[in-house]
Amino acid sequence: MLFGALGPCPVCNNGLYYYNGQYQCSGNVSEWSKCTYSTTEPVRIKKKWKIPDGTENDYLMKWFKSQKVKKPERVLPPMSPEKSGSKATQRMSLLSPEGLDKLRFSIVGQSKEVVDESIQKLKHAGANFHARVAKDVDCLISCGELDNENAEVRKARRLKIPIVREDYIGECIRKNRTLPFDLYKVENTLESKGGTVTVKVKGRSAVHESSGLQDTAHILEDGKSIYNTTLNMSDLARGVNSYYVLQVIEEDDGSECYVFRKWGRVGNERIGSQKLEEMSKTDAIQEFKRLFLEKTGNPWEAWERKTNFQKQPGRFYPLDIDYGVKQVPKRKDISETKSSLAPQLLELMKMLFNVETYRAAMTEFEINMSEMPLGKLSKENIQKGFEALTEIQNLLKNTADQALAVRESLIVAASNRFFTLIPSIHPHIIRDEDEIMIKAKMLEALQDIEIASKLVGFDSDNDESLDDKYMKLHCNIAPLPHDSEDYKLVERYLLNTHAPTHKDWSLELEEVFSLDRDGELNKYSRYKNNLHNKMLLWHGSRLTNFVGILSQGLRIAPPEAPVTGYMFGKGLYFADLVSKSAQYCYVDRGNPVGLMLLSEVALGDMYELKKATSMDKPPRGKHSTKGLGKTVPLESEFVNWRDDVVVPCGKPVPSSVRSSELLYNEYIVYNTSQVKMQFLLKVRFHHKR
Repeated sequence: MLFGALGPCPVCNNGLYYYNGQYQCSGNVSEWSKCTYSTTEPVRIKKKWKIPDGTENDYLMKWFKSQKVKKPERVLPPMSPEKSGSKATQRMSLLSPEGLDKLRFSIVGQSKEVVDESIQKLKHAGANFHARVAKDVDCLISCGELDNENAEVRKARRLKIPIVREDYIGECIRKNRTLPFDLYKVENTLESKGGTVTVKVKGRSAVHESSGLQDTAHILEDGKSIYNTTLNMSDLARGVNSYYVLQVIEEDDGSECYVFRKWGRVGNERIGSQKLEEMSKTDAIQEFKRLFLEKTGNPWEAWERKTNFQKQPGRFYPLDIDYGVKQVPKRKDISETKSSLAPQLLELMKMLFNVETYRAAMTEFEINMSEMPLGKLSKENIQKGFEALTEIQNLLKNTADQALAVRESLIVAASNRFFTLIPSIHPHIIRDEDEIMIKAKMLEALQDIEIASKLVGFDSDNDESLDDKYMKLHCNIAPLPHDSEDYKLVERYLLNTHAPTHKDWSLELEEVFSLDRDGELNKYSRYKNNLHNKMLLWHGSRLTNFVGILSQGLRIAPPEAPVTGYMFGKGLYFADLVSKSAQYCYVDRGNPVGLMLLSEVALGDMYELKKATSMDKPPRGKHSTKGLGKTVPLESEFVNWRDDVVVPCGKPVPSSVRSSELLYNEYIVYNTSQVKMQFLLKVRFHHKR
């Protein structure tokens, strides 16, 4: 009262309170996030206090009559650095660059001078050096060539600690914060840091394996109601990253009914608990609904019907998990089922449908595998993840539209929404274009994993043959004889067009398959017949994406996805140098075989550019975009394939283009019907370091 009434929070308009040497907001900036505003210099209401009529406190009445409009300024005692809050400049301590004081690193390298210099740089920036790799180390930095026999390297692999390149140091120091490891990893860690959940689908859902009832019971279904949900909550301001599994489980013979609960911190099996309670069917349904309301703040019916469900501050949000409803025919012994597929094609199917490959990808993305069934995150959930990233991108771009504190509070809220929808072991505030690009590519990969899961299933009791799975691709795949003209042309194209800057690996062609996806030729024929300038061009992608690619074709990023990472807008990107596309296979020493595409692309008249230009499509009269590179295939070595398709299989030479910002050519089309996939290549990467 002495210093005047506190004004509302300038970010969310809620009230402030004094705590721990500063004034903090008591409200929420949105349903996804607590408001993080704090200050030592709050705005005060410049009015006299009002005293209720009938007050009998003489001292208060005397003070009321003598009070002045202008109040004295409150001077707070100096705070220690770790408790220091933000000033009225509207900076928020949570969102200001955190420096490198939380980064714990070890470092290896063949040059002692380089290692010592790197250690000093990071220590000067505030990072914490550990002479030996241990469980609490965040990463191991490799200066120069990685020595696989080094004891610290072996220990880092054993402890699943990321091993990153030397350039990680410079980028962290330049941005003054700890960056995600994904873009800088020397190699991908394939083993999961946590367990994975095994799924046995019965009916339209799956009993959680921790209940111990997977083999003898099923999720209770009552009409359209399926009493199974996984809830998630990520709130970076509160330090919360939690899951809550809730199921009504019924014995297969109908004799017993249970309510199963499991909860904990995402990615940490040591934190949390579970409970299995036996009760009648009616009581189990009532208890399920009571707990759902308690945890989400919404009635079960609102989520079930997808009507009027509203995320509540500080409460859980349900994940949209699609288990599929397909019925898989049982076989007594798959090993006895003879395949009609050619041996090369059979090996390809084993690659495409290897569950461990998909688990490794989920681990690399730091997705919570302990409570998230492989490939079961629905298309709708992934779409909402894209929307959260796009919102963050817009907030980062539109710096003039809002006060800094408001904008950054909204960034926290959108980050919370993203990590609630896409459960991650290490949620963080997404605050730059690089991180948006990484997460967008992760969501694209999750889309293809979801497609693969719905198409052929990753359930533990799925015993379809590889022949059955091949048929579900609806794509005719035929191995080419190694002495055929097409095989020789593809091999020549691969061997000739390795770019000079891609020195870390060489490529060896193992197999070539011709492709004919159902319906693709019909869609392409219009452009094939009406557009000139058709070329056979490279496209590389993760192994986990190829079930989706072969079954649905190459696809353009959805409208809700952010435009980050696309030099010339959202489209299908191709290259005329093999190594340019091979980078996007993301293979490593442990799994050195990847897949690549050669597609016939109807380019027509190209819109030629020398630097990145965002667009939805090329200008009127142009059918594609070409980014002009400084190095191009030698045109005199080009050949024609099937009369009118150019194969640019010449050796890389300097181009005549001046002042281009691109090293190599890029070709982009904005209509999927302009592409016909022709060849699938199985390629081995020989890493040189």
